Amino acid sequence: MSLRAVSLAVLALVLATPVNAAPPKAIPVVIDTDIGADIDDAFALALAVASPELEIVGITTVGRGGPPDPYVQHISKERDEDRAWLVCRFLTQVGRKDVPVAPGADPQPKSEIDWQIQYRRHPAAIFNRTLKPTKESAVELLTKLAKEKDGELVVIAIGPLTNIASFIKEQPEAAKRVKRFVLMGGSVAVGYDGKPKPEAEWNIKTDIAAAKAVFTSGLPLTVVPLDATATLKLEKKQREAIFAANSMLTWQVQNLYELWGQETPILFDPAAVMATFDDKHFTWNSLRLEVSDNGMTLVKDGKVNARVATAVKAEEFTAAVVERLRAHGKPALPQPPKNASKLIEPGMFPLRVHAFEDYDTDHDKRWWMCGKLETADTPTKGGRAQRAVLTQDFDDRQGDMKTMYRAVIFNPVPGPPMSEKTRLRFRYKLTGTDTIRVQLYSLTNGYHRYLSVSGLQQGQWLDGCVDMTAMRRPDGTGGPLAKDERIDDIQFYVDPRAELLIDDIVLYDAAAADEKRPFPKRVLYTGLFDTGKQGKEWPGQFEIVNHEKPLTWKAAKSVLDKDGKPTLVLGLRGARKLDEQTELTFRYKFTGQGEIAVTLLNAKGDAADVRSSFKPKVGEWAEVTLKFTPAKGTSIEAISFGLPEKSELLLDDVLLYTPG
Repeated sequence: MSLRAVSLAVLALVLATPVNAAPPKAIPVVIDTDIGADIDDAFALALAVASPELEIVGITTVGRGGPPDPYVQHISKERDEDRAWLVCRFLTQVGRKDVPVAPGADPQPKSEIDWQIQYRRHPAAIFNRTLKPTKESAVELLTKLAKEKDGELVVIAIGPLTNIASFIKEQPEAAKRVKRFVLMGGSVAVGYDGKPKPEAEWNIKTDIAAAKAVFTSGLPLTVVPLDATATLKLEKKQREAIFAANSMLTWQVQNLYELWGQETPILFDPAAVMATFDDKHFTWNSLRLEVSDNGMTLVKDGKVNARVATAVKAEEFTAAVVERLRAHGKPALPQPPKNASKLIEPGMFPLRVHAFEDYDTDHDKRWWMCGKLETADTPTKGGRAQRAVLTQDFDDRQGDMKTMYRAVIFNPVPGPPMSEKTRLRFRYKLTGTDTIRVQLYSLTNGYHRYLSVSGLQQGQWLDGCVDMTAMRRPDGTGGPLAKDERIDDIQFYVDPRAELLIDDIVLYDAAAADEKRPFPKRVLYTGLFDTGKQGKEWPGQFEIVNHEKPLTWKAAKSVLDKDGKPTLVLGLRGARKLDEQTELTFRYKFTGQGEIAVTLLNAKGDAADVRSSFKPKVGEWAEVTLKFTPAKGTSIEAISFGLPEKSELLLDDVLLYTPG
């Protein structure tokens, strides 16, 4: 072709192109997700947010996670909102509070939420600082949006088909207004990971009746099955490339990925999102699919009812996902913390131990507000610790809400009262930073205070201790802790690109001036009873009563057992493995005559040969320390106080520990 001919062709193309050609109109979509189980839902949601080809007009959630969590304040009897709140926080963090989120109404299939529940339990969601779930149900939201986007709406279902089937059944005319339903589900070829036969895929088998209803509805279906997407593994280098973007979007996905706790995600659900607007990565076939009574997705002869992806170009697809997530948003990194302080020595034996956490029992797991259980890298062989995970600052008033941190956060329920000499001892291991920020929340004052310590050694387990009265608000205000000020949420923060491990947290009042005993080597139980309820926070057989003036706060009082005999038993909130030297110290007030026998009980309620006794003072508050020499490996779950007939015992400041 001559140069003149080429020039004329180019000119014709230019003239044929509108000067102000508008980009293709975004596809309005609703995503129906069971986020909180497998991690691919989080990647799918992120891909949708990062794809300008899609207009997310709503998100619905499917699945009931189990019994209501006592910490969460927004439980509805009619529906499980945990997944919806999780999505609401995600959308808030990435600047998409405009998207309505509706949970599915009961009945819903049971689908447990794993460690990702921590993402939902953040104060941002608990205390209404995020987008809120709608009052509408999933079906109601789908109905409204189908009518508003008449003939344009695409529904992307990446969980069990419960909500979709209910929508089709309850609102058939609205369902017909949906342009198509894109489903991640089924297994129609050789099966997952090369198995010789198809298998019953999770989204289908979780609610077989719903899947049958959807596949026989006659509505337009696009199906992205398990076997076609099983090769879409997001390998380590690809994950690192995404997470290195450090944007608010990638921080959220990384947060949920770390809580998921497995190694290599498979991008099943993102494939369904991508197939909604870009099908070039897929091989497509028109098939008739039916669901069997045992949840198998079968290819049958007859009228075609689905456009099915039978293969995916894995390398091209995963590269496209990585690039989209990396390119969305700007890096969001925190500024260095203020209020510099130094580590201090823990001192001698504490005057009181308000709370402790060594992560060795699961009783207080619901109060591990941020962090993941660690069993491999621990300060003591066979113990457990907590590994920091990503989170937003819990301080919504003066904290930076536009970035993320890595943190371990422990809630010393039920909010004990402090003194003017409160200290915090802990063990820590830092990698990638020499700075740690220690923060607390004041229930009394309604704000957070913190201090920061720099110049710390890295790469090994070390002991740390800070003076909590040195904490201040980020702007320097707030003042020191006051007597009887109640606190909550002990928080350890580091740079989000660093690593932090925490163990053996002890919240205590500094020792008396004349104290000679060393600081305990281990704390196994502390009982103060000032806040919280017997049976819930304080298991055992006793009654919590107010102290007699001039003493303040509360104590544990003996009760009568079924035979009318006085007894007092303290439950330890889980099995505690004793060292060969174990001590028990407590204050008491005794009314009656005779000795008190103290027995450390195992899980069966047996004595386990760990006993002691003492002759108590009568009619006045006194203190005693008992020594035990249990056999190696002994575990106990309760402390029993055997009392004489017609006697009464009050207890306070109980501490079971290994002496230093």
